[in-house]
Amino acid sequence: MSSVIGFDYGERRIGVAVGVLNIGTANPLTTISANTQGIPWDEIDKIIKEWQPSTLIVGCVEHNTQNNNLLKKKIRNFCDNLTTRYHVPVDTIDEAYSSATAYEILKDMRCKGQRKKIKKTDIDKASAAIILNSWLSANLDRIINKTNA
Repeated sequence: MSSVIGFDYGERRIGVAVGVLNIGTANPLTTISANTQGIPWDEIDKIIKEWQPSTLIVGCVEHNTQNNNLLKKKIRNFCDNLTTRYHVPVDTIDEAYSSATAYEILKDMRCKGQRKKIKKTDIDKASAAIILNSWLSANLDRIINKTNA
């Protein structure tokens, strides 16, 4: 079974989700805390080793604002590092409103009594799953053809 890993890159935290190509859905996996030394590659190494993904997906900021230009550069650098370290294709997809959507979904679950307090780490990994599900939906035809080949 071929898997894909999705990342919601942030300067403080990186949300991570996993998806299985022949199922076509993603699930939140974990949130990695970044520190002053940078990205904790050892934690990402463990995830990559465990899931052995065929592709890595990173949410990127498509809209332009002064603050987003620096974040765009950091995301591009993160993608370049993923490619260099793991020799796996890295693809990006617009992450627009993924964190807000994740928060609304978690808030709705809380209102229904399905979960307790919402933590930022929960939002980050849920956002990564939304990003990965968006990529899976956008690439479904290609994925199905590749899986059936």
